[in-house]
Amino acid sequence: MAIIYNKPFSLTQNNLISVRPSDVTQTDMEFAHFMRLAESWLNDASESDRQMFRKCNGTEMEHIALKALKDVAPQTSFSVDNIKLVSGLHFPDIQAAGHFGVEVKSTKSDTWTSTGSSIVESTRIPDVSRIYMLFAKLGGKTPEFRCRPYEQCLSNIAVTHAPRYLIDMNLADNGEKNIFEKMSVEYDTFRMLGEKEKINSVRKYYMHANRAKGKYEMPWWMGDANTEVSSSIMIRFFNDLSMNEKSDIRARMLILFPELFGPKQDKYKRAALWMCSRYSVICSNLRDTFSAGGKVEEIGEVRFKCKMPQVLKTLYQNRGLIKYLLSNPDEALMQDLEDHWGENESQSLCLDKWFGLMQQVFDENNELKDVDLKELFVLWQ
Repeated sequence: MAIIYNKPFSLTQNNLISVRPSDVTQTDMEFAHFMRLAESWLNDASESDRQMFRKCNGTEMEHIALKALKDVAPQTSFSVDNIKLVSGLHFPDIQAAGHFGVEVKSTKSDTWTSTGSSIVESTRIPDVSRIYMLFAKLGGKTPEFRCRPYEQCLSNIAVTHAPRYLIDMNLADNGEKNIFEKMSVEYDTFRMLGEKEKINSVRKYYMHANRAKGKYEMPWWMGDANTEVSSSIMIRFFNDLSMNEKSDIRARMLILFPELFGPKQDKYKRAALWMCSRYSVICSNLRDTFSAGGKVEEIGEVRFKCKMPQVLKTLYQNRGLIKYLLSNPDEALMQDLEDHWGENESQSLCLDKWFGLMQQVFDENNELKDVDLKELFVLWQ
């Protein structure tokens, strides 16, 4: 696709052939100027030939962006010979003067938002330390272009086949925080982390943020990237699992979610989300899994003064596996304890901590407030 467009240039001397990493901060202003000129070139070109730009696909847009950068380069200290397209092989799409890069993103919609690149950045060019987003909004009355520092355009993280950034070119203009400001980490710090560290950091951020807001939400890709824990690729129903699978999941729920013994109507929400996130398992009648069958007066040869909720019998039936898991927690449980109890737990403290958390909930439930759980476990031995 040919672009017939010319702009007058004012040549500057000492074009940059490359820059050392230590010099990058000194040339940031020049790079910003370079990108403003490219943005202006593209918007002027769009006004001249709107239909041509509307028909552009992603690959064609990258070539047009390259032409824009090369055409305006003589007005800057960047050398035309050191601006190259590396799309398809590396991130970002265009490399300039060794340590600068331009990621080109286009959308056919009349919006400044889109899904961006993977947070892992596994194909990132090692030498590139500064990146700008060049965003082409090809929908609407006239195709428009904006250039912004890469990290300032990344509003959030979503998952397609892998965690990816969400792009919002209006973030800085609207005074909103980018994802790195939300996570309280510098982009240059985050990008240097390993793949597992990145995914785990993001997962923890969303877990803690949702807990702080009191929201019943969990990342479905919540597995700890530092462990070998995995989830089924298929979504299954709880009732279709084997007896061993059901017992294991039920015991872990009784450990992780003491609120199952509380009086609130929404007490099953966190457990249901966790089961779906961790095991790709859903249950349409989770309440019946714990409390079906009415109230009982005797559980495990222990007779109570008044009838107890069925969930206490479920606890009795799973007590052996609960004690085993808390005394010998695997990687998945240790991660879940950190996520849902809100702190790191040493293996030796898990059982005592669980008794404490459970007793707090028992004390808040009129039906269970007279039950000493630790003493009850002794009687059940």
